[in-house]
Amino acid sequence: MVVVLGAITLVASAAVGGIYLLTKEPIEAAQAKKVNDAIAQVMPEFDNVPSAEAFEKEADGETVKIYPATLAGEPVGYAIETFSKKGFGGNISLMVGFLPDGTIKDISVISHNETPGLGDKIQKAKSNFAVQFEGKNPASFKLAVKKDGGDVDAITASTISSRAFTDAVARAYNVLLAVLNDTKVEATSGATAKAQEPAEPEEAAAPKPKRKDKGEEDFQFDPTAVKGALPYDATAGASATANGDTATQKGGE
Repeated sequence: MVVVLGAITLVASAAVGGIYLLTKEPIEAAQAKKVNDAIAQVMPEFDNVPSAEAFEKEADGETVKIYPATLAGEPVGYAIETFSKKGFGGNISLMVGFLPDGTIKDISVISHNETPGLGDKIQKAKSNFAVQFEGKNPASFKLAVKKDGGDVDAITASTISSRAFTDAVARAYNVLLAVLNDTKVEATSGATAKAQEPAEPEEAAAPKPKRKDKGEEDFQFDPTAVKGALPYDATAGASATANGDTATQKGGE
């Protein structure tokens, strides 16, 4: 029995290993094509192979890849594979193309898990949200949504997704500055500051109860405050005492 089980395990392991080897190369090729297509989308014309000349920078605890594009040996821009961990559905991955002067050439969404019909409008196929970044230089275009004092128009009902997208672009710009100045990448801040109220329907908090005014909050009933008050007698009516004289009323009258 042990021999049989061992043989079955060996065969299963070999099958799994074989499948991995068969699928590993196609998966890697598909991912490489996706990245190369994103680079081509966000860069002006180039004649080198940016993916073959890629290098890395550390930004906010993660590794960011930079793909330099050249034409006839002259730099025409940098495609930066950036990210944000603050999407409504989790991580967002973008490819941001910059011209040598820092102007944003174009942006391509590599992956996201945002809400269909809401946050997924960060994709160009779903809305024009990303178009507003094109041709802008973050040196003069503040990378934060307008609710946070920036220049970015957020997607209606999807402020969190808009903030995350903007956060990823801001991180890419910080990486670009570090590359151009040969320095470390500064921490990204400001692009994802939270507004007072959430914007996406999924995040809407339950309405808070109406606050009482101070007089209502401080009031406490004091039964001794009514001079001579007596318990209500349902059979005899309410009784009241005034100046020592007792008057009786029938209940309800």
